[in-house]
Amino acid sequence: MAKEPLQQQLALLYQLQTRDQELLSMQEKLQTIPRQIEQLAAEVQRYEEDIEAKSAELAETERVQRSKNAEIEMNSVQREKYRDEQRTVTSNEAYTALERQIEFLDEQDGAAEDVILTLMEESDRLKEELTELEVEINKEKEKTAAETEQLQQELHALKAGRDEKLKQRKAFLPKVDKELRDEYHRWMKAQLAARSSAVRTQAGFVALEENGTCGSCRIAIQPQTLKEAQKYEKQVYCSSCKRLLYIEPAESDAESS
Repeated sequence: MAKEPLQQQLALLYQLQTRDQELLSMQEKLQTIPRQIEQLAAEVQRYEEDIEAKSAELAETERVQRSKNAEIEMNSVQREKYRDEQRTVTSNEAYTALERQIEFLDEQDGAAEDVILTLMEESDRLKEELTELEVEINKEKEKTAAETEQLQQELHALKAGRDEKLKQRKAFLPKVDKELRDEYHRWMKAQLAARSSAVRTQAGFVALEENGTCGSCRIAIQPQTLKEAQKYEKQVYCSSCKRLLYIEPAESDAESS
């Protein structure tokens, strides 16, 4: 089979590049979607951590409250002991000393009761916040489940689309001249290795001429370079960005060919 003229080869290479840019775009989305799913899960995790922290705070509040109640109960027992002793003492000094101990216990109880009241208010507040958080996390879980399902479906569709385009690319590849194809692949490999990203490949190895300017760097093509490229006798590169120039034939040329 005779080698295709350079004009047709450049057209085929430009088509290959367009296919590859679509594949790269799909690959970027395939890498982005799992991160989106992780972000959704992280948001639910944040709510769960808030609930866990709030529950721990409530548990500590209730523990202190129980401790204060136990302190009041112990003071009550001790108070009865002091009163029993008052009934048996024979001196005013001993009786007064026991009375001061009872008064001290009363003061402790008063302080403990104030703390208990504060803790009860705090417990009520925390319980209310926990209830609100439970409502919010349930909504977030429903939202996350729906969005995750949608993203999973998109991911599945993208993988299927990518596999189909790869199959089509494999069938299309032999149409492009091997030397030209190898040069294109070397460029693609270097670009991807340089940035580990598809970003720099978006402009492409083949630059389409647009109204006398390079479609890659957007700089005007020198007249002599433009004439050389229009002859399709040899590969011509943009003097600014070094991309391979491809000038689409005019409609009249295309029809006559």
